[in-house]
Amino acid sequence: MADVISAVVDPLLKKYGIPEWVKRYVKEYIKSDPVNAIKRATSFVDVKRKKGQVTNSNVILPNNTTFKINSIVNIVSLFYYGEERSVQITEKWSSRPDYLNKEYVRHFSEMVQIEKKHLRAIKNLLEGLGHKPVPPADAVKEVFDYIENLQAWNERMVAMNIIIKSSYGTTFGMMFYRVFYSVMPEYMRSFGKAFNYEGEEIEWGFEEAKRIISDKRINDGRLIEMSERILTLISKTINSEMCLAEEAGISKEAELLKKISLAYPLHTYYELGVNLDVDKELKKIYKDSE
Repeated sequence: MADVISAVVDPLLKKYGIPEWVKRYVKEYIKSDPVNAIKRATSFVDVKRKKGQVTNSNVILPNNTTFKINSIVNIVSLFYYGEERSVQITEKWSSRPDYLNKEYVRHFSEMVQIEKKHLRAIKNLLEGLGHKPVPPADAVKEVFDYIENLQAWNERMVAMNIIIKSSYGTTFGMMFYRVFYSVMPEYMRSFGKAFNYEGEEIEWGFEEAKRIISDKRINDGRLIEMSERILTLISKTINSEMCLAEEAGISKEAELLKKISLAYPLHTYYELGVNLDVDKELKKIYKDSE
């Protein structure tokens, strides 16, 4: 069975540019329903010429999975809130000169403009659906409240450029784009253009955050403590929206995305030489977010 799963999973990971470490979580997902899991999971992104449909009340994907419009608005509003808070936080951080950390001040100043483009793209998507952003759950607010209160530049860099980027953006943001593009291309183009943009500043921030970790500019204990706190809050935000996945009949797929999103920064740390047990950390985060 393991060889059969690998024969199917390996080409898919390569096709979609998914990291090798994701394989183990995909295998767990497949084992829960060996006959249908792969076909079902790939049906969300491998749509060929099928387009799906948008009605006044529903969004119907090419694989016939149906979301209520209000559910989509709720999901997009979470992206909107996240970018809105990111703009506010990075503006605050870059508003005061700091000669010793001028490169980080400059970085966040540049990120303000990029995040504003993201914000406009999300707003355009909501307007295309005929809706305004809805208020987020308290759990989402807590994520950004915690990050806003970080005082050390090294911690700010890691929080924004690795934890938030990988857990929210790389996992949920890009999956949202891939799944819904075929259904709403006229609304999703600007969204995709804004979020697919990987300019020098974004790349610099990611690479500098990785250098901070590999150079031990944050000791491993503090890095794990900070990350556990943020990822536990992120897990709570995902839990608060799982009812939307249940409503659409995609609970298993949503749980897989959740696991990958929480594991992403932890695997990044491990690859950079941080002494941690990813499985142990994930179990703690899951338990603390219940």
